[in-house]
Amino acid sequence: MIEENKKRMKELKPEERFIRFYESNKPYGCFSNFAKYSIVINNKEWATNEHYFQAQKYVGTEYEEEIRLASTPMEAAKLGRDRKKPLRNDWEECKVQIMRDAIIAKVDQHENIKSILLSTGNCTIIEHTINDSYWGDGANFKGQNMLGKLLMEVRNSLEGYVPEFFLPQWIAFPEILPFSIGWRMGAGEDYLMYLSEWRKKQTSEALKEYDEYFTPPEEWIEARKVREAIKNKFKEEK
Repeated sequence: MIEENKKRMKELKPEERFIRFYESNKPYGCFSNFAKYSIVINNKEWATNEHYFQAQKYVGTEYEEEIRLASTPMEAAKLGRDRKKPLRNDWEECKVQIMRDAIIAKVDQHENIKSILLSTGNCTIIEHTINDSYWGDGANFKGQNMLGKLLMEVRNSLEGYVPEFFLPQWIAFPEILPFSIGWRMGAGEDYLMYLSEWRKKQTSEALKEYDEYFTPPEEWIEARKVREAIKNKFKEEK
């Protein structure tokens, strides 16, 4: 019965198990190719995944090094998209593997990104942008989302991967108000226990992304303030 109940808790709100990212300075932005995490591939250091990916369009030419040394990922992207340059003939056949290699390198070489990626459990990861319907979702969820798919592929192959993820309580049980007795008995109480256990397994970096991504509604923010005030008052009285 306990395992059945736990399984049911994991399956709550499956339609909301999405992690959408795009800007590198927003929650889960570390998944972006523009995120400022350097990688080493083929004995060369690349400032970002974007630098590496764009440069591989011109591997073995002078343009590869020019893009590798670009001052920003945006500059690397502009240089890589310049169709006046001689694009390698097999680009369409190899571009997905090149992106996969870049993701693997970033995850292997940065433990914090690995822990954040692992923390997404069985969530669907989506690059959410109107600017790209191949690597992203086109902002209408109809794009191919190849970057998101590769991130999930790499995640699912990592040692220690567990297909487990718990949404914040206000999403899982929106009908139970912050101070409701429902959090002290029944399904609400069980869910808080599972959520707490899951959070204990995550790194501080992973929890930071999670907490910034899933912002609580106003009534939960107010409830936290009330709890904190009561806690402080209790400490003063002691």
